[in-house]
Amino acid sequence: MSSKDSWLNICAEIQQRYLEPTLLEIEENSRQFWAKILKCLIAASDDKLLINNQNEIRTLLKIAKSEVIRKKGYTDIVGGEKNQKRRKDIPHFERYDGCWFDFAIILDETKLPTKIIGFNFEIRFPENYSPSFLRFDLNPPAHDNEERQMRFHMHPGSDDIMIHSPPMTPIEILHLFLYGLELPEKPRLTNVSNE
Repeated sequence: MSSKDSWLNICAEIQQRYLEPTLLEIEENSRQFWAKILKCLIAASDDKLLINNQNEIRTLLKIAKSEVIRKKGYTDIVGGEKNQKRRKDIPHFERYDGCWFDFAIILDETKLPTKIIGFNFEIRFPENYSPSFLRFDLNPPAHDNEERQMRFHMHPGSDDIMIHSPPMTPIEILHLFLYGLELPEKPRLTNVSNE
């Protein structure tokens, strides 16, 4: 077995752990899950962690038939608009410290319990901050990344760099974006001289 094959086996084991059915199953239906996300965002706004007011949050958080998987029983929950170019003029959620984010979740309600089959959550940091963004992805089944055993991964400041993500649910990632990624008052210096 080559070293590359060993790595692919390791990736398969990691993904199997991360994609345990219980991690991706939710007790709620899509409407109830949307309401749970809405409650979390409104609480963050009430706590002054988000600068978006309740009306803006309700406008940004949408639920509809899936645009990704166009079959009966698939639902998208979208927070903000897709923003691959990371333009600040595209609707998004914004924290009090200048960090801003959006997300999209795909749910499969064809069988119970409801399953989360895909998502992306991306937070962008203020200008001149490194890294400039952090994205968590769970690609839907049959995506090219499934063959690479990387359906569940994150991008730490580069679309070209993908590493396995810790096993987190969408609610956990949302809480991380709201409460767990505080910007330090005195960031560490990124330029280190070789002395």
